[in-house]
Amino acid sequence: MKRSIAIATVTFFLLSPVANAGVVMDMVTENASGQETDRATIYAQSKMVRMDEVRGDEIASSMIFLGDEFLYVDHREKSYVVMDEAMINEVSAQISDAMKQMQEELARMPPEQRAMVEQMMKGRMGEMMGQQDTASAPPRVEAVGNGKWQSRTCRQYAIFEGAQKTQEVCAAKLDQIDGGDEVMAAFREMANYITKLTESMPMNVHEGVNPGELMDQIDGFPVLTTDYENGVIVRKSSLDSVTEKNLEQALFAAPEGYRRENPFQPR
Repeated sequence: MKRSIAIATVTFFLLSPVANAGVVMDMVTENASGQETDRATIYAQSKMVRMDEVRGDEIASSMIFLGDEFLYVDHREKSYVVMDEAMINEVSAQISDAMKQMQEELARMPPEQRAMVEQMMKGRMGEMMGQQDTASAPPRVEAVGNGKWQSRTCRQYAIFEGAQKTQEVCAAKLDQIDGGDEVMAAFREMANYITKLTESMPMNVHEGVNPGELMDQIDGFPVLTTDYENGVIVRKSSLDSVTEKNLEQALFAAPEGYRRENPFQPR
């Protein structure tokens, strides 16, 4: 994404009633030179997911998936935003209103000016409304042999977008990862919800890759991911540790005292 935070967290768990067993995973990201750039901690339990971005000794932000909504928590600002179907519907309504107003503005323009503006905006409008000439092809996954993660063997996959290799993923068998089934189930649930939200948007928001598109093509749990840009390695992310433990339900909620932000209200 710690010493006092870790002690407080452990104390909190010891003193609080616990829920069903969950999984805690620590991920490390390094740059091309092998220097650690950030860490992330992933918590999964009962198809809920929390991902903490750790910067230095503090948790900078958290993304929490609760099955039917996301929370984005900014710990530095002590605030959070809820993203759910209601928010997406509000975004969609605002986009539709903006499109209607733009069409009304165009209708009031002289024909020559309107034609010029429409031509300039044709490509962009088509992209926003998902009317691209050719739909983006899904990523292509190829098995390329075996790799190494810590002292274990993992299955290596190359991921291509078009002709360009963008990632290599090494996946360990689920029975090699404590709680691997629990985490995969939670991530599948999250990926399905992301797909549902993006498909309801009246514009093309399918930038990047939904992790759900890759899960069915990779056998196992991704323990080492290498990112490429123009054929050159730019970063590596690896699973550093995994622990099964009882997780308090409060971990999957906005912290007490944090304020809920309205992303549509000017500050």
